[in-house]
Amino acid sequence: MEYLTQPEVKALLTVAYEHNRDHHLALLTLYATGTRVSQALKLTGFDIIPDHVAGGHKIRMPKAKRGFSRTFPVVASPDPVLDMSPLVERARVRGSSLLFGGLDRHYLHRVIKKYATLAGLHGDIVHAHTLRHSTAMRIWEKTQRAGAITGYLCHTDQSSVYPYLREHDASLGADVMVEVLTSAA
Repeated sequence: MEYLTQPEVKALLTVAYEHNRDHHLALLTLYATGTRVSQALKLTGFDIIPDHVAGGHKIRMPKAKRGFSRTFPVVASPDPVLDMSPLVERARVRGSSLLFGGLDRHYLHRVIKKYATLAGLHGDIVHAHTLRHSTAMRIWEKTQRAGAITGYLCHTDQSSVYPYLREHDASLGADVMVEVLTSAA
């Protein structure tokens, strides 16, 4: 199971930020939420909603596969490469339209490979689902709890987390990803 270390994710996001802000926001959303590419590409502007409890905004992610829907914080980071706050303005402008416009999974797949190569990563192993695996590993590194990964990635069964962890021989996830994104590394 391929995943990227935190510095590798940062390198990938930095290249995307420097080349295309739309692509960057899509990749950052994938990483910060650990969502599947199909879910992220279905988001509309109306899926970025005010968070009346914690303040700020959150992403309302629709249900995918057999999992469940949930919300994720839109994290404002001092590091522009990890700052999700531009999603709020994008959502206001897009309204009922797709948040990431005409991006499709095949195009995004090619873009990720291109940015991975430019970032000095092995382009053959980096794809959209690699970001999901990387999110799982950040949560594992911080919590050592399979349940935190299960909840964050919206799995219905904890056993579906174990493939993410097999190299390491299983709702803190949101706190972990907020910490990862706000700590300028």
